[in-house]
Amino acid sequence: MKSIVESALAQRQRNNVDLPLRVWRQQAHFTTPATGRPERALAGLEPVPGLLSRHRITLADVADHSGADQHLLNQLVTEFPQSPLVMIDAEDAVAGTQAATLQARAGAIDCFQRAEWGETLRFFRPAGLGLDSCVEDLSEVIAALVAPVADQHSSSLLLDGIIWPKIEHASEMRWLCELLTRLEHHLGLAENSIRLQFLVESASALQQLDKITEVARPRLCGIIWGAADYAADTGLQKWHNHHPLFDWARALIVNAAGAAGVPAIDSMTFNYPTPLYRGDDLSDHQRSANREKILSALTEVYADAVHGRDLGMSGKWVGHPAQLLMVQAAYRSQIDDQGIQRDLRDLESYQAALAEGVGATILGEGADAKMADRATDRDLRSRLRRAAALGVLPAQTARQAKLITEQEFSQLQGVHPDPLGSSKEKAADV
Repeated sequence: MKSIVESALAQRQRNNVDLPLRVWRQQAHFTTPATGRPERALAGLEPVPGLLSRHRITLADVADHSGADQHLLNQLVTEFPQSPLVMIDAEDAVAGTQAATLQARAGAIDCFQRAEWGETLRFFRPAGLGLDSCVEDLSEVIAALVAPVADQHSSSLLLDGIIWPKIEHASEMRWLCELLTRLEHHLGLAENSIRLQFLVESASALQQLDKITEVARPRLCGIIWGAADYAADTGLQKWHNHHPLFDWARALIVNAAGAAGVPAIDSMTFNYPTPLYRGDDLSDHQRSANREKILSALTEVYADAVHGRDLGMSGKWVGHPAQLLMVQAAYRSQIDDQGIQRDLRDLESYQAALAEGVGATILGEGADAKMADRATDRDLRSRLRRAAALGVLPAQTARQAKLITEQEFSQLQGVHPDPLGSSKEKAADV
């Protein structure tokens, strides 16, 4: 019997994705074409005040129109301006010519190598399987980003992962993972060190989601919902963010991502906060129309982000700095100082109950009293670990509460000795 239990536990452990904590900083994927100047996306929220003031819009105006918290908007712009994740796109955003393909590949390599990335997660989307350049995109970009590790007989990668577009079948994911394994062996990288996320944007992918996820699991660090291609695939003539089919798809993706232990990322809102009229010599009517259009677009993306968040999504794609602000505001609004302090008190109280031999107890008093056991403790720890990953919960506090490992503490302090590797030590009960 003991051997059967040990075998079952070993299988469960193999199925768990050991995801670096900092990879949970995916509340927004800022996508940018590999052609042009992709490094501008790394500025994150820095351009937002200027973009808004150009149209006589303040953060107070944005808060009034969208329902977002004004204090949080200000805090994000001043304290958290950096993009949490930037994806350099060599697929949909690139013209289908050989010259554009080569330009995109070179532009991606240059940006990954030379730009100041800081704590921003760096991801690359190659051309998909249906395009001739997909293998060269992967092999040439990855090879260019391999760097030797000092004092070690190994290499590391200046890339947090790839985002694979338009997946259709589990067999395609198997081919991709085998290709990445061959690249790792050839380049001296650790096996499964090339992390990946994949886009669910077809009826076939949604139908085979569990199988695709299972194949990708050792490398997986996110599953992304792509609404536009899915709408085309299913022949929807009219669709919107809250379409019942889309919410059904989100539910499947959230569950698959939860089973794998990775973030589920929502699709982009295509109504960009850009002006209707451009130029310096605009009429009052045109300026007013621009202002209303931008505020309406910001309200829309915020509402879309809240909708996805409430369905269980961990983040959302954006393509504009002001969208980045609204999406981060939607997801950050779930995490406030008061809630974090309450969770830390509950964590401490439950640990005290355990020390006294009590497995289930009541925390709080009066109307705030609630049951606590190992399940609620796990939920608390999950929330607090994500708060630590986002920088809202101080790393030192998370360390003292045994929510994070020593390696994770070093990473959250800005030291990343093994940016793609997974920690061999585990935080207690996480």
